[in-house]
Amino acid sequence: MRAVFEGADVFKKSIKAIGNIVDEGVFVFDDEGMKLRSTDPSKIAMVDFLLPKHAFREYEVEGEVKIGLNIDDVLNALKRAKSSEEVHISLTEDGSRFIVELVGKAKRRFVIPVLDIGGAELPTPKLAFTASAKVMAEVVQNAFKDADAFSSHVTLDLTPDTFTIKASGTKGEYVLELKKDIHDALLDLTVSEPARASYPLDYLQDMVKEVSKTAAVTVALKTDAPLKLAYNIGDASFVYYLAPRIE
Repeated sequence: MRAVFEGADVFKKSIKAIGNIVDEGVFVFDDEGMKLRSTDPSKIAMVDFLLPKHAFREYEVEGEVKIGLNIDDVLNALKRAKSSEEVHISLTEDGSRFIVELVGKAKRRFVIPVLDIGGAELPTPKLAFTASAKVMAEVVQNAFKDADAFSSHVTLDLTPDTFTIKASGTKGEYVLELKKDIHDALLDLTVSEPARASYPLDYLQDMVKEVSKTAAVTVALKTDAPLKLAYNIGDASFVYYLAPRIE
């Protein structure tokens, strides 16, 4: 397999967004593009990533190719990548090494060991959400930072006209309230049944860390059920699932 991606910054941010949640995983290259679905070591969170085939300038893959990688190893190769550089990725002939080349004014080559990561392929969680909100990423990022001063978890609440993020603890309480048709940061709100659940804040912060402030983040909920959080980085799509905090 061989693929060329223009714009190393999007590729690097995408790998960072994965690495904020998981340590290692199996990247799948097929007719759809570059994919990964993996859970964090504690099995509390899952990331479902797709960089579609059309996003690559060149994409040569026969059938399905699976490559197990340590995410930090890939990030080390991309650490000093410049936005103007291309990212060339391939495998050695024997398939034991993953090659990352950064091509611009010069060509830098990094060779990373391929891991034998066992386990069955993870299915997409089948969840029936009753409420969803689309919010400006900057507002969500700032809300989670604000909440961090008061608690290690936040409660998300969706009603037909309001999206609320709340944190409370011994130091006090924090509340972010977005009203439908009043606050511009709330881009969309769809509620068939109100939903409310609490989630660990550190995971939520890690999930939205790499998304552009001007992007849209979609949050889907059902009361006391796993959360679904989705956004795009360039052409790359991210869907995260996070287990609720049960009192």
